[in-house]
Parts: sequence; C-alpha cells; structure tokens
Amino acid sequence: MGHELNQSHHSKSFSYHFLLSKMEATAMPDLDFFYPQPGMKLKDGRYELLRPLGSGAYSTTWIVYDAKTERPHRYAAVKILTRMATEGHRSGTMNESAFLKAIMGLALSHRITLPILLDDFEILGPAGPHLCFVTGVMGQDVSSYRNSSPSKALHPCIAKKILMDVVDALHTLHQAHIIHTDVKANNIFFVGISDKLIEEKLLNHPLEVVGQFELSDGTKHSVFAPRTFEQPPPWEMSHRVSEAVSFSLMGLDHAQWAGRQPTVGVCGSIALRAPEIVIGSDFGPRLDTWEFGCLAYELLAGESLFNPVGSDDREMEADLLAQAFALTGERFSKLTLSRAQRSDDILDEEGNLKGREELSPTSLEERLSARGFIPDAEIKPAADFIGMCLRVNSADRPTADDFWCDDWLQGAFYYCLGGHSSYPGYSGMA
Repeated sequence: MGHELNQSHHSKSFSYHFLLSKMEATAMPDLDFFYPQPGMKLKDGRYELLRPLGSGAYSTTWIVYDAKTERPHRYAAVKILTRMATEGHRSGTMNESAFLKAIMGLALSHRITLPILLDDFEILGPAGPHLCFVTGVMGQDVSSYRNSSPSKALHPCIAKKILMDVVDALHTLHQAHIIHTDVKANNIFFVGISDKLIEEKLLNHPLEVVGQFELSDGTKHSVFAPRTFEQPPPWEMSHRVSEAVSFSLMGLDHAQWAGRQPTVGVCGSIALRAPEIVIGSDFGPRLDTWEFGCLAYELLAGESLFNPVGSDDREMEADLLAQAFALTGERFSKLTLSRAQRSDDILDEEGNLKGREELSPTSLEERLSARGFIPDAEIKPAADFIGMCLRVNSADRPTADDFWCDDWLQGAFYYCLGGHSSYPGYSGMA
C-alpha cells in the first residue's frame, strides 16, 4: 500500500501551483510545502494518501482513504499545512485550527455550509512539523463553475442558492465570533460527493505526473496534477435542481477573531477589500458583508464589481475607494474617519481622496442592466440587495442574520415553498 511517511521538501517563496506548471524534471524544489507520494500513510496507517485535490498559499490538500472511520464515508480530504503556516499556528498569527474547532458545535444545520473538522494531527518532515486537518471531500469551486458559463455569470436562481448557503455559513461564523475576511467565489465549493463517485474517478482517471525532484539521498519523487472529484451540475441547471445543491464556505486561513486585535494589517483581495480595511478603521464582522455584496454582483454579472489599478497595493486601494465612492455616492462618516489609523496618505480631513479627480457616478442598476443577460425583473431587486451590502460605513450594513428573511434571497427556495418557476423561458434541466 505504499511506503511510510518520511520524506518531504519545502520553500518560503513559491507556490505549489508554480511548481506544478514550472518545475523541470529532477529539479530540486525549494518549497515550504509537504510533498507526499500516493500510498503514503498518515497517523499510524489510518489515512492512505491517494492523490492531490488542489493547493493554496499555505497548504496542499489530498484525498485519503480512512481505514478506521466509523462514518458512512470512507474517503476524506487532508489539508497539509506548510511549515510556515504550522509555525503561524504556534505563534498565534494563524488560527484556522481554533476556528475549525469553534464551529464544530455550531454547524448543526442539515446543510453543511462550513468545513467540518473530522480529525487533526501533525506529521514530521525533514525540515519540521506540518499541521494536518481532515475534512469531508469537496467538489468544484464556484469560481470555476461560474466560468463554465458562456457569460461567466450564473442565473439568479443559482446565484441566490449559493448566497443563501454563504449566509448560513457567515451566521455560524459570526455566532462563534469569527470574521471570515475572504468571502469570494473560489473559497466556495460544491458539497456532496459519494464514495462510489470517488472510486469511479480513481479508477478511470489515473494520476498525472507533472514533475520530479531528487532528494539529497538520491531518491526521486514525483509531483502530481491535482484533480477535483465532483462532476458539477451544468451551468444552466433549473431552479428546481439548484435548490437541491449545497455549497460550503471554505478558506479560513486568514480568518480573524471578532473583538480581538487582528493578526494582520490588511486582509482580503484588494478588489474585495472593505473600505474600513483600506483606512484601518472599524474592523469587524460587517467587512464580510461588503465582500458578500461583491460576491453577489460577480455571480450575477460575470465580472468583478471593482477593478482597482495602480503601481502598488496602496495606489490600488486608493483607486478602490474612488470606485466605491462613485458607485455608492457615499463618504466616510466623521466617526469612521476619527478611528482611522492609516488614512492620511490618501484622504484629506473631509474624507475626500487626495490628488484624484472624482470618478463619474454610476449605479448598480446600470451596471447590471448593461450586462444584457440578467432578467429585467431581477435587476432592481438585485441592485437594491447588493447596495445595502455596500455601504461605505460598516455600521450601516446589515449583518448575516439580517439576510435570513430577505425577499430577494428567498427566491432561491421558490419550489420548496410550493411555487413554480418565476423565470419564464428558463428551464435548464428538468
């Protein structure tokens, strides 16, 4: 069944994706990641590594066979952190382990909208320890799924179902005093993969070797292409089908405790970054609401809401504020400005951008309408919903709990509420 776990190699400057695409055969990787081989066993032989599922900035994820589980599912996913991320957990700058344990007792919904921690342990590589988390196997990410559509957008009924599952996830996180800080499409995954499907994929899709490296002792190891296991529904699935699909919000690598000093100065992708983060003011759960509004627009429109440009991150942040001001017509309140810790370089005392002409005002309705494929009946309600998420001052935004009874989002559950399709001409799958 393979050799015992005893080899790895690492780096602090490149990503696993870089290695997969650029590594030359027999090149020695200088990576901080752990590089297992199929057949290796973890935790006294309990978990047999089968093949990689994917990777992120601080980890790689493999599908494993669990020989000792009492659960119905024999397959699971093990996320193997880099040495750097493992050290971050020990120093307190990263807290994913604590977050996963905090939500275990709260994620009791029949819809699994957050990762459920099944096990955690450490493995030892030549350069140090690697923390590991075991969770269920996820399917394709929503970003890849959205891009499968010709318009790069999803029909409102599908978008609403994704958003409602994210609301459920944010409700649980905020109840546990956790701020996600990175709510985006490629952190949301399809849920529900059967052991039968996994076994079929393992049988019919052999491992693909994309590189090799040689250790100092002369042994050679391979690097394998990652592969997801779920075949997602077609992008044009019907309203009835979309109601039955579930999604999970993953990516707690950069999450933060609410009410505590953040362990990072800024968080989230610049294009999704809440205004208060740009100026260092009012860090709290409602920054997730801003990102949630950006996500809603992206799913419906097939494009990013904001596209900041600049020669460096700070210039891009200033451009982001300029775009946000033009879209919302709002400015920071005096209270928000009084709490700002890093606004002097881009804002004057009145909260106006320094050295920049104001951009021409626009509106969410205009942006959505201009896409040309969103049903007319959806445009104003969607714009109103996104608009209430994108208030410049965080105190004016709704919380995750406020979304439970939102009329527009409830359209995700039209059939289960006894209705019929509210989208004439849109049938998709029966």
